[in-house]
Amino acid sequence: MPDLRVLASFVAVVQEGSVSGGARRVGITQPAMSRQMRSLEDELGVALLVRGAGALRTTPDGARFYDRVSDLLAQAEQVIGRTKQEAEQRRTSLHVVAPSATIDSALVPFLAADGDGLPVLDCEVADPFRVFDDARARGADLGVSTRPPAPGWVHRRFADGIVRAHMPAAHPLAGRAGVELDDLLAEHLVLLTPNSAARRVLDEAVHARGATYGEHVVVRHPSIARVLVRTGHGVAALTDDPFPGCVAVPIVVEREPLTFPLFAGWDPANPNAEIIEDVVARFGRHMRRTTRRRLQRVARALED
Repeated sequence: MPDLRVLASFVAVVQEGSVSGGARRVGITQPAMSRQMRSLEDELGVALLVRGAGALRTTPDGARFYDRVSDLLAQAEQVIGRTKQEAEQRRTSLHVVAPSATIDSALVPFLAADGDGLPVLDCEVADPFRVFDDARARGADLGVSTRPPAPGWVHRRFADGIVRAHMPAAHPLAGRAGVELDDLLAEHLVLLTPNSAARRVLDEAVHARGATYGEHVVVRHPSIARVLVRTGHGVAALTDDPFPGCVAVPIVVEREPLTFPLFAGWDPANPNAEIIEDVVARFGRHMRRTTRRRLQRVARALED
């Protein structure tokens, strides 16, 4: 099959009306262009050009070939342009899969504070247990979750997040620097399902204490838990930021805040791997600063 550059040379010769004119247009010498045209005719087995006195013109076969090649080159240019455009879109937008709480309480504040110059992070919600499976299935660029991905994907662990007790601002525990686990368990609790990071680490702490939950209700979505808190239906253990009119106080066990890990994972063969690495590094720095400030505030308040 002739090279597209040779076909483009043929079109240039026909449009310029001479081999030398076509050669100037594509930036090669006239002898080289002549060889290309002879080789093209030999490969096709037909004469394409009428050479001799007067202006160069196409044979009937050459005229039909010219029309077809012109269409082919136009289609090739469209394909190349579309491919470049899609590649540019991939560089300026990353498809991210994460739990809703991670999007709301970690990714959104990160973008608001440090998002200048970053690609658009187009976030899609997934169950914490299924983030990386869903990211693979949906062709996403990046997954962020409280569990690491399965082998085969690159992953980074960020600074740990803090599990906090959400309550109305007028609640007796609202003014504390931290809510001890025993005090929390004395409250009517709003708990998430065990697949959430907040519930998972809280379960571990309760089990380690040899304690059990008292009165509680279980809901699937953090926003429902926050609504229940705001309407006076209990205290919730969440990783999200509180609704207006409520506060979020770190849950502490023996004066240490209850924390959960956060991981980013992506396919190392992703064509945007370098961009993903940069986004993850910046997100990690933001998370470490945020967590460090929160832990320092809690430590100072507990000392007082």
